[in-house]
Amino acid sequence: MDKRLIVMHNLSRHYGKQYWWQQNSLEDWLMMILIQRTSSKNVAQAVHNLQPYMQVDRLMALSQSELETLVRPAGFYRQKAQRIHDLLTWFVAQGGSFEKIAEKPAAELRETLLALNGIGNETADVMLMYTFGKKTFVADTYAMRLFNRLGFGPYTNYAKMQADFAPALDQITLDEAREWHALIDEHGKTQVRHAYDDRFLLQPDLTEAAWPPEAVQVEPPHDDPGSGKWRHAADPSAMTHK
Repeated sequence: MDKRLIVMHNLSRHYGKQYWWQQNSLEDWLMMILIQRTSSKNVAQAVHNLQPYMQVDRLMALSQSELETLVRPAGFYRQKAQRIHDLLTWFVAQGGSFEKIAEKPAAELRETLLALNGIGNETADVMLMYTFGKKTFVADTYAMRLFNRLGFGPYTNYAKMQADFAPALDQITLDEAREWHALIDEHGKTQVRHAYDDRFLLQPDLTEAAWPPEAVQVEPPHDDPGSGKWRHAADPSAMTHK
C-alpha cells in the first residue's frame, strides 16, 4: 500500500471520524472563512449568532456593521464580514445553487475561488472538497510538517506537494479525502502542544500501544453529520463528542 495511505489509515484508527462537514452547505461554507486564524470554539459562537439569518437573502440584507457584530467572536471581524459578503455576492452571481456551481470542472472552479477576496490555496481547496464535492489534497502547514517529518519531500511549496499527493487520491473516496485533511490537522495540533517522534505512523496495521500519551486530540470530533452538536456554543456540554 502507498505509505501515505498507511499514514492516513493509522490516523483514522487512532483519532476516529472527524466529520468536518455537516448537512448545511451554507453554514459549512461560511465556517471556512470564519475559521481563519481562530479556534473552533470561537467559530461555533459566531455561527450561533448567524443562525437566525442563515439564508443567503437574509445574510445579504444585513448591513456591514450588523454582519461584523455577528461574526465578532471569530476575530478579524471586519475582514471576515467583508469576505462573507463578497463570497455570497459571487454565489448569487453564479446562480445561487451549490449543485449548479459544483457542476463546473474542479480546475475552473478553483481558479474562480482564488480570484475572490481573501481566498488562498488552502481555503479554495477546502471549499472545493467540503462544499463542492471535488477530491483534492490540502497541502497546508500541518500536512507539510507531518510528511516532512516522515521523510517525504522536503516540501515548502503548496503546489508541488499537492501535485505529488494527487495520485493517492485515486485510491480513496471523497469522504476519505475529507477525513484525511481533518486527521492531518488534528494530529498536527498534538505536535504543536507537545512535539514527539511520530515516524511510527509509517508502520502498517499500527496498534494503539505504539501511540505515545501526547497523541491526544486537542478538540473533539464534530460528531455525526447533521447533529450540529458542536455548533451550539451556548451549551458547553454540546461541545463534547458522544
